[in-house]
Amino acid sequence: MDDLDDITGGDEKRTRTLRQLLDQLARSDNPLLREMATAVQDGQLTLREAATSGTYGDALAGPFVSFWTAYQEMTPEERDNLPRG
Repeated sequence: MDDLDDITGGDEKRTRTLRQLLDQLARSDNPLLREMATAVQDGQLTLREAATSGTYGDALAGPFVSFWTAYQEMTPEERDNLPRG
């Protein structure tokens, strides 16, 4: 089981979504996120290593905090209507 499968608990749908997100980050305007995503895709770095590193962790944390704040403000119905991978 690779790192992404481990993170998603082996759920194929979640793993596919995570891979799609990495693809998007690999095309990001942010060069640091592009570098990180490419390194994860190429097996040079695990996603866990990237998330906990001083180099990439801060770049990943900002967008996640914005998402999480918006998500918490959604109604249950709005959350149910979010696209699923």
